[in-house]
Amino acid sequence: MKNAITLFFIVTASWLMFTIQIQAQHDLGSYQLGNVPQRIFQNPAFIPIQKSYIGLPAISGVQAAYANPFTYNDILSRDGNDSLNFDVENFLSKMSKNRPLRLNSSVNILSVGSMISKDRFFIDFSIRERVSQSVMLPENLFNLLWYGNAAPQLFGNHVNILPVINAVAYDEYGFTFAGYTMKKQLTYGVTVKYLSGRFNINTRKSEFDFYTDSATYKIHLSSDLEVQTSGTDQIEHYFDKSISSLAFPGNPGFSIDLGLNYQINDKFTVNASLLDLGFINWRQQTLTMVSHDPNAEFNFNGLTVKDFTEMFKDPAKFGQKVEDSLRKLMHIDSIYDASYTARLPLRFNVGGSYILNDHHRFNLLFNGISWAKTFHPALSASYNFTYKRFLELMVSYNVFNNQYTNVGGGVSISAGPIQLYLISDNIPGLIFYKSTNNYSFQFGLNIILGKKSVNEVVPEIKDSPEPEKQENQQPPDSGKKTF
Repeated sequence: MKNAITLFFIVTASWLMFTIQIQAQHDLGSYQLGNVPQRIFQNPAFIPIQKSYIGLPAISGVQAAYANPFTYNDILSRDGNDSLNFDVENFLSKMSKNRPLRLNSSVNILSVGSMISKDRFFIDFSIRERVSQSVMLPENLFNLLWYGNAAPQLFGNHVNILPVINAVAYDEYGFTFAGYTMKKQLTYGVTVKYLSGRFNINTRKSEFDFYTDSATYKIHLSSDLEVQTSGTDQIEHYFDKSISSLAFPGNPGFSIDLGLNYQINDKFTVNASLLDLGFINWRQQTLTMVSHDPNAEFNFNGLTVKDFTEMFKDPAKFGQKVEDSLRKLMHIDSIYDASYTARLPLRFNVGGSYILNDHHRFNLLFNGISWAKTFHPALSASYNFTYKRFLELMVSYNVFNNQYTNVGGGVSISAGPIQLYLISDNIPGLIFYKSTNNYSFQFGLNIILGKKSVNEVVPEIKDSPEPEKQENQQPPDSGKKTF
């Protein structure tokens, strides 16, 4: 029963995290907001326009957003009597799209960066807390819970009713080195990161076949499950741990970011980045749940009238019977303290810009996240207005999560050494939250310690002009000396 309870706890906890916490998916706006130093987290080749900066602890970069298969209005509505109704049919139709509930968020604990070696190179050090989650809830699980096993979607069909859950939380310590080459036409960057894992759920197999025989009404069950977890007791024993174990829980990992930015001429630039190419080795408080006999079939004949009578008369005895049944049906083995390695969600960006002049710029970005054998693409088109280095405004149109009404924006304002920035990939989602399945926001406060000259910000890629010929130019008089 402990295995079943643990599995139920993971499913329930993940569902709650995705329904009550702030959640996110693609991070599009910060890639294009050129005045913000934290842009380097999206492409290590994006050298900041500032000579040096300090990201204030905890408030220099907070990013979060929401992505869900359904909206509030899809599942809840009010009737004429002002009663709240749950629209089951619409909810199930949204779940049938097989869209995951996803989260990718980060908090910038500290970041500092500076130009070095006569402004030829840039170095950056950062500490960030990061969380990524993905939960795929099968439609037929809710069909079974709501309609029962006689539902047309289930009756006589083999269906999988087990969710697919992947989640990771870790601290990231990153060092970035970036520089110019080819007369500043090409910018390159690399970030090497040490990772300290805090929490993980890694689903390798998630099959729980449910079949109701249309002739005998018997239920046939089989499972092929392999779920690895680490750090699930972090919250329960949080205050019992030492400071060193809280900072470094003992789950080391490494990753790398790569980036390029190429200025074709004074009008066009192209860029690309590959982010979070790495892994974490999970060693502490690990639990692996695996099917004892994969795909072995078990039969369940249902409950008798006697069982229902026993449930009301002696709940403890009935609970023990259910426990024994679950142990037999699930037949899951628990393996403790076995280390395992899990990859991070891999992200990439491919973009380009058209620079109209010093104030106006147009951008196009293709973004993707690959994790747990699924790929989540996004597309963004944006326009930037820049007034010197004091003000930058951005508006964007973004396509992601199968939604085509995402209008985003961003602003960065610099006043002396203080810089404030705000970004959202879906501004209407923040206002009309009941009718959207995603929203996002990001904000931060930086200390700017120096500024480049304008020529350093956007280096011109032009051949040196030929000297103009002067009309009626007289040859120098070789016999006359001039002092």
